[in-house]
Amino acid sequence: MLRRVATAPTLAHVVAPSTLRLPDGRTLAFDDIGDPGAPVVVYLHGTPDSRLARHPDDAVTAATGVRLLAVDRPGAGDSDLHRDGTLCSLGHDLELLLDHLEVPRVILLGWSAGGLIALGAATVLGERVAAVGLVGPVPPVEAYTDPGLVASLGPGRQAFVDMAADVPPAELAAELVPYLVPDPLTHDTALEHVLEMAGEQGRRELESVPGAVETLVAALQASVARGRAGLAHDVAVQLEPGLDLALIGAPVRTFHGTLDAVSPPEVGAWLVSRLPDAVLDRSAGGGHHLLFPRWRGILRALQRDAVA
Repeated sequence: MLRRVATAPTLAHVVAPSTLRLPDGRTLAFDDIGDPGAPVVVYLHGTPDSRLARHPDDAVTAATGVRLLAVDRPGAGDSDLHRDGTLCSLGHDLELLLDHLEVPRVILLGWSAGGLIALGAATVLGERVAAVGLVGPVPPVEAYTDPGLVASLGPGRQAFVDMAADVPPAELAAELVPYLVPDPLTHDTALEHVLEMAGEQGRRELESVPGAVETLVAALQASVARGRAGLAHDVAVQLEPGLDLALIGAPVRTFHGTLDAVSPPEVGAWLVSRLPDAVLDRSAGGGHHLLFPRWRGILRALQRDAVA
């Protein structure tokens, strides 16, 4: 039985985001928090999620000495769907955003599927990327040809890999959408879903950070604010082959919990062996939601990587 947990209902960062009108008419939405003069971190959320899926206290983020740009990926939250978007196309959107904000270099930070998108963006942004942080990242689809890696995944993720081998990406994505976001989606169904999907270790990680559960509930609700087509497209894009990791020259740090069934340390080892400059940061006993209790340490580690 899922537990109802006490959460902080006041989410200071659930406000209207800043937006950028892109040349093709799409809107890219983002929150801009922290010290305007500090190193810039672009945060990319997972699937299904939105820019809200981060540490619930933006004052904690500011205190680490960063300026955080938390972006709604296309089709999620307040960002328009990019129907022709690819695994790397967000990099071009981010390039326009950085130009607009007059930001020369950034650190990219991606959680779960956002980690895969961060890698794709890094291949586009090139030398504008000072460092890349991946927290429990979904790997490129080529990783699923590694039997050892697949064996390390939890049953749910293994089932996804099996289906991906037999079902075309768009068809698979359409089948998965109802399982990824409940319908109807209310606060209560979103809360139940967040707790169920987190699992026992994930719930412990979320409960250790006041407000984290309620933040993910809000993030899930926002993820389909513009409909579910964006979610289906996002899942299909994650199965796109051909990501050239050799193009990423910036240092990459990939964070994995030993109890993470979605992205265990074997995923990190696969990535590190194929990236030009990468290290595996392994958290004993950590799960897929270690982003929240380790938020400060992750941001500080990436700042060090960016100036090393």
